[in-house]
Amino acid sequence: MKILIFFTFSLFLISLALTVPANSEKSEIKHLRDVNGGTNCAVCSILVTLVEQIAIVYNDTIEETLDNFCNYIPEGIFRITCQQAIETFGPIIIDGLYAKENGDVICHAMNFCRTDPGQPECHILPKKKSIQESSFFLKRNLRLKNKKIPKIENGICDISIFKEICDYIKKIFDLHEPAIDIDKDGHSTIPTLRGSSWKGKDCNDFSKNIRPGVKPLSGDKASDSNCNGIYGRAPGSNLTYEELFCQNSNQLGVAVLGDSISAHFSIPEQWLDANQINAAVFEHLAFILENELDWPHLSAMTGFMNSTWPVVLSHTNSIYLKLLERNRCNFRDYQNVAVNGARTGSMRDIVKSLARNQNEDQPLLLTLSLVGNDVCNGHPDTLDHMTKPKEFRDNLIYVLDYLDTVLPQGSHVMLTGLANGSVLYDVLGERIHPLGRVRNDIKYKDVYTYLSCLQVSPCNGWMTTNATLRKLTTDYAMNLSAIVQDISTSRSYKHFDMGYTNVPIEEMMTVWESMGGQRWQLIEPIDGFHINQNGNVILADLYWKKLTNEHPSWIGNENKFNNDIKKIFGDQGGY
Repeated sequence: MKILIFFTFSLFLISLALTVPANSEKSEIKHLRDVNGGTNCAVCSILVTLVEQIAIVYNDTIEETLDNFCNYIPEGIFRITCQQAIETFGPIIIDGLYAKENGDVICHAMNFCRTDPGQPECHILPKKKSIQESSFFLKRNLRLKNKKIPKIENGICDISIFKEICDYIKKIFDLHEPAIDIDKDGHSTIPTLRGSSWKGKDCNDFSKNIRPGVKPLSGDKASDSNCNGIYGRAPGSNLTYEELFCQNSNQLGVAVLGDSISAHFSIPEQWLDANQINAAVFEHLAFILENELDWPHLSAMTGFMNSTWPVVLSHTNSIYLKLLERNRCNFRDYQNVAVNGARTGSMRDIVKSLARNQNEDQPLLLTLSLVGNDVCNGHPDTLDHMTKPKEFRDNLIYVLDYLDTVLPQGSHVMLTGLANGSVLYDVLGERIHPLGRVRNDIKYKDVYTYLSCLQVSPCNGWMTTNATLRKLTTDYAMNLSAIVQDISTSRSYKHFDMGYTNVPIEEMMTVWESMGGQRWQLIEPIDGFHINQNGNVILADLYWKKLTNEHPSWIGNENKFNNDIKKIFGDQGGY
């Protein structure tokens, strides 16, 4: 039962996070998420549905669950908020579920969901009769029992008992710079809150001259200024170890400017599947939230560690690790400047979070990868809200012009086109979503339709049953990709050269199938939109193949001193 307690409150915290709009779309998303209750409605319906499902799986009563709900929550603001939430909403959930109503109806009765004039009734569960009618009778019965129905005027975060937690989570999701960075060099000593999960760990947070990627000071004869773990004077030589092992090795950092694909957005499947829930899958909840539900440390571009966590058991493969294997002097020189929801317009500001000094730092291999949000939005008239071609081109050129002012001489920029997201529906549409596994009653296409109805879909153009709209969205994306490719060949810059690559979704799936897998196993099971860990591993190999075949000069030769570095410096200080 404690599993259920902790799970439900944990998911509630995540849900609060998802109600906070990304900087790139603040005004637009705020308007969208108010339709039919928007995200607040989705949060409520999913939570109530899960409470019922987990009670079924663990053979618990709703009363028993709610009576003990907050005992598993750490003391402090979280437990206090939990107790207040149960006091406010618990009686309604109990009465609703025992009246054989589902999450859709109960959340309409609690006023998190509604049906706006001219809008259809939104439902994630199979609908037997009018939700409005059912919620009307449930509300009437609640009033007869003197059960107080809370007044929800705006959203979850406007309810006083949740405001403090919402403010905390909002700060996390609005943050694109390290929260703890005393010397303001763009690098941190903690892993989360845009720290070393995202950018190489700082080895001295009191000196901005000491940071990953900087050219070594005085050959690092006394200390490790670039945080790669190599320093000191080589015995029997006038050279320092940096000078001996690294000086002529063509050091190269790795960076990515991107969206949630590059950040590796992932909500653990176990959190929304009642059959897989156990205490272990929430052990790292705080870490996951503080990384914005992203896993940059496992990603295709900047991943640097394997995972043994129950929610993701996998080895990591990345461009950073491949460059590190080629040259151990590149240790810790990685930056993941990717933001959930980023598109070319918001990248004008996000790019300024890149930590690179043109005169003092080593060159970068930088990937600029915005693969979907310029065509993805939650509007019902989605085509009208895609980034216009001229604006798209202007945004990219602005970003590249800025990069020419900060990237060191000898850097390289790989531009990617947009992904062909039509594969999502083709692969997942008819499959059962984790939320529907207890009763086999919710397919991915039902989730897509539900989110579209609430106008909170991450991508109305691809996550839809409308095949014509999916094709139109793909055509638009390919037209924008052509603009990216044209920029890569028609423009030139002083401090870096450029290349172009498509997003190899089809090739990635072909590789997986050749290994005996099925296509759906490469897509995040909860959101049905992102590439999962298996996909990231393959994607790194495909991008590396592109680099070695078409741009071998970018990655240079293997450092002949790699074994010496390993022998003398071991793990080079770790991550």
